[in-house]
Amino acid sequence: MTSPACRVCDGPSVPFYNDRRAFYRCLSCSLVFTLEIAPPAEQERHYKSQWEIQQPDFWRGQTDALLGVAERYVAPRRVLDFGAGSGGMTLELKRRGIDCTPLEPMEHGYLKDQRYPAPFDAIFAVEVVEHILDLWAELNAMYAVLAPGGIIVLTTLLTEKFIRLPDAAEHFKEWWYKDDPTHVSFFCKSALDALAKRGGWDVDVIAEQVIVLRRTRTA
Repeated sequence: MTSPACRVCDGPSVPFYNDRRAFYRCLSCSLVFTLEIAPPAEQERHYKSQWEIQQPDFWRGQTDALLGVAERYVAPRRVLDFGAGSGGMTLELKRRGIDCTPLEPMEHGYLKDQRYPAPFDAIFAVEVVEHILDLWAELNAMYAVLAPGGIIVLTTLLTEKFIRLPDAAEHFKEWWYKDDPTHVSFFCKSALDALAKRGGWDVDVIAEQVIVLRRTRTA
């Protein structure tokens, strides 16, 4: 069986690790990914079970962190909370006087199908990018609703600490992040560099977990 092309750079991949799902590693950018994801009903149960354990203190901390990063680049007066879940961060942003619109696909549908009255200064996507199968379609949909100079702020855990080690697959085996049945892509800085090059983005990695995308040139 031929290994699939990388969903970031379209490069060739090789089998990397296999347990309940088959994971591949891109030979070009080192993205680790799988084509297998839980069925929609199981995904919904899983997501909603996570919503139940998130408390206001969690969202206050997340909002502090993301606003602190975003304000280095733009004045985030109008924000899209992409993958809003139960709406905890949307409520916290609104409490701070920010015009925030939630987008939870299970409730509102896909971003490409939305019609917003005005573009956004920033899109916040907390622990979302690792769930996306059609990465480029979603990134392009995000870009389409950004104001000129707007940014996307993502959070996701990176494989940076182990992906270049000779026993990277053994580290991945013990990594709890892969065990979430809705996680399908695992990024390192090389994968983010490939994303930047292909998409015409500038990419900044902050504190090893927060990623800022700015489209400053034509892809």
